[in-house]
Amino acid sequence: MEALDKKLDKRVDEMLSMGLIDELKDFHRRYNEQKVQENSQDYQHGIFQSIGFKEFHEYLTADAGVSEEESGQLLTKGIEAMKQATKRYARKQNKWVRNRFLKRPGAFVPPVFGLHVTDVSSWEKAVLTPALEVLDSLQKGERPSLEPIKSVGEEQRNKRSRHDCELCSKVIIGDLEWTAHLKSKNHLYHVRKKRKAESTSEQKVASPCDHIRGTDCPL
Repeated sequence: MEALDKKLDKRVDEMLSMGLIDELKDFHRRYNEQKVQENSQDYQHGIFQSIGFKEFHEYLTADAGVSEEESGQLLTKGIEAMKQATKRYARKQNKWVRNRFLKRPGAFVPPVFGLHVTDVSSWEKAVLTPALEVLDSLQKGERPSLEPIKSVGEEQRNKRSRHDCELCSKVIIGDLEWTAHLKSKNHLYHVRKKRKAESTSEQKVASPCDHIRGTDCPL
């Protein structure tokens, strides 16, 4: 991750040297300045939520009377915010890939092969050549010389085990799929619904007079 962070920072620096700030100013003037004046800007939808624009909101909307020093500070703040947002997004992508292909792979997910991509100077030897060899072997129906990465818990899980979820009225096949189901939004919703119903039922039992309306209860 340290090597990746450095590359991401360098990418942002290259974007800045290629005219990012001028592009942001032009985009803001044409599409967002009026929205800001009307207090109707929305950085949660469409192109406005993209990394690299909303991070510079304070800099782009600063009053014309701010000092050069203050403007520089806002610009630096925007650049740092953009770098941090880029790193967070890279980590989110990395996590998604690991979950999708290594932790909870579906039945049709192909094997994943690991390549050393940190050193860009050895790209052809470390990445391109072995990748082409793997693809060539797969096309020929042969076993690649490079072993695929084992998914988490691959040896322990049973792909054919049957699990009945009474809450969701579903039958889940496979230990890994069952684990994923237990963490799913739909299952957790039914769990909360059941707990709420049980809590309500307990309250009714604890309050025997709740059903009596308009009369005095001797209890």
